[in-house]
Amino acid sequence: MQHFPLPRRSLAAVFATTAMLALGAVSPVAVAAGADDTAAIRQTLQRYEDALNRADAAAIVQLYTDDGVQMAPDAPAVTGREALRSAYAGTFQAIALQLAFTVDEIQLLGKDAALLRSHSAGTLKVQGNAQPAGPAAFKELFVLRKQRDGQWKFSHYAFSAAPAKP
Repeated sequence: MQHFPLPRRSLAAVFATTAMLALGAVSPVAVAAGADDTAAIRQTLQRYEDALNRADAAAIVQLYTDDGVQMAPDAPAVTGREALRSAYAGTFQAIALQLAFTVDEIQLLGKDAALLRSHSAGTLKVQGNAQPAGPAAFKELFVLRKQRDGQWKFSHYAFSAAPAKP
């Protein structure tokens, strides 16, 4: 039987969770709920990636809370679904993106709030010119709120460019 050691951080998390369960500080139900919430948050990010790559502003806006905020570099904050729809539509008129997102960290901040840190890489094409798509990479930070129906939606989103690999 082949043994695959856990990374130190994962091993520490396993020990901490086991100790908290043993001491009764965390119930097994809470741990399961955390895993379910983490999976649902990852699914929200996957839906965002799919909609972004399709340039589907309407689908993206549905992933935000009604009062959602997007903070893009060198631009004023955009607040609310109508403003978000307009901002994404303008983005898609200017550029086409093909990105793959990778989750770096998910932190549950209680039963109905979470932080998601990710990075993405792929291509960016400026619309209306003959230049081919070039490499693009970003760092993202999302704050999510769990809705009454159990879905996780973005309440705040900020991103910045990261060094792209050619």
